[in-house]
Parts: sequence; structure tokens; C-alpha cells
Amino acid sequence: MHRHASSPIPIASRSLIMTCLLFTLAPPVPAQDTGQVCAQSFEDRDADGLRDPDERAVAYGVGANLQNAAGVTIASLLLEDSPFAGDGLLCFDQLLAGDYQIILRSAEFSNTTSASFSASVNPGAAPALVEFGLRSPQVAESGRGANRIAIDAAAVAAVLRALIGSLLVILVMSVIGLLIYIVVFRRRLKRAAALPYPAPAVTDIVPQPGRPMPSGDALPKHIPGAGSPPLFADDETDMPRAD
Repeated sequence: MHRHASSPIPIASRSLIMTCLLFTLAPPVPAQDTGQVCAQSFEDRDADGLRDPDERAVAYGVGANLQNAAGVTIASLLLEDSPFAGDGLLCFDQLLAGDYQIILRSAEFSNTTSASFSASVNPGAAPALVEFGLRSPQVAESGRGANRIAIDAAAVAAVLRALIGSLLVILVMSVIGLLIYIVVFRRRLKRAAALPYPAPAVTDIVPQPGRPMPSGDALPKHIPGAGSPPLFADDETDMPRAD
């Protein structure tokens, strides 16, 4: 009975077997934790930087770059390519734990919030979410017009305040002038009115032709309180009454 010697195992097959045994016996390497960083765009109608319940999501016209802690751009996304574009949401997936920077841009809208956000990925934590406020050019123009109207209203209010202040100053000066008149000048006028005045001398006698000019003693004398002298021969109404 003949014995057949076993055929030797080829070298390539033996190397493959050893490699499989090493992977089988080696302990499993735990998978590294990853996370997400998301940005949500919304229409900020009142430009306050906060999303109100009636402000809808923006589903187009937004792009985002993701930078690592060293400032190197490692990913880029467009909102239109996001499966959650209807909610204004785009996300960067499979990110290792660490700090990141999201740079948002839009050629169709003007932003009302910062376009650069810092976000961190922490194992086991909820995805980091930042909000990006946007306004359409038409709304931005109307907002600038409202600002101009507000500025004009403020200028009108300032002019009115100045006018009211001027009127108050004029009123105060008028009151002060009236008090000065009452205190000073009115007293002087009252004192001057109380002083006796001498009777005026008669100097307006006109000489008549053919009649001599009367002497000073012959001039009619006017006695105060006795009435006025007669002007005509038949005028007795102004003559003094004889006692």
C-alpha cells in the first residue's frame, strides 16, 4: 500500500490565511463618533435677526461653506441640493468632533444676521443648528424708504420742539416786560399825572384892523373853575353865573 505525501500549501495561500487569522483574532476598533452641523435660512421680514412664527423658510439662493478649526474649507453645499430645502435647511454630515465655521452666502437676498457662524460637534449631542436671516431686495428697498420716513419724522419733531421752545421764550420775555412796565413806568406816570399844571397864558390874540391892541391889564382873565368866557355877544351859555 503506497502512501501519498500531502501536497505542500502554496506560499500565496498561506499569506492569505494568516491575514484572515490576524483580522479575526484582533480586537474590534470602535467607530469614531460623528455629528452634523446644519443651517436654516428664513425670510426675516422685520430685520430683527430673529425668526418669528409668521416668517417662512427660504428654499433657494443660499450656499454654504464649512471650515474646520484651522480655517480650511472642507465641504460646500447649495440649499437647492439639500433634501430639506423646503424647510430652508442644509446640513453637513459625518463630521468628527470638534469646532467648525459655517460661511453662508446669497446672491439673491441680503442677510439680516451674520453670515459667519461657529458651531461645535459633540459626540452624543444634538446637531448644531444656526439660523440665517434673509430679505429680498424689494423688501430691503421698502425698509430703507421707511427709515427715510422715520428720519424725516424725527426732523419734523425736532423743528416743532424748537418752535415751541421759541414761543415759550417769547412768552416769558413778554411777561417780564409787562412786569417791568407795571412796577416802574406805570408808577412814574401816576406820579406825573398827580402834579398840578399852571394855567396856560393867553398869547394868541390876533389884532384887528382899526382897533388898538389892548394892553396887558385889559386882556381878559380866565378864572379856573368859573367856566369859559363868552366867545360871541349873544352867547350866554358859557358865561359865568353871577351870584
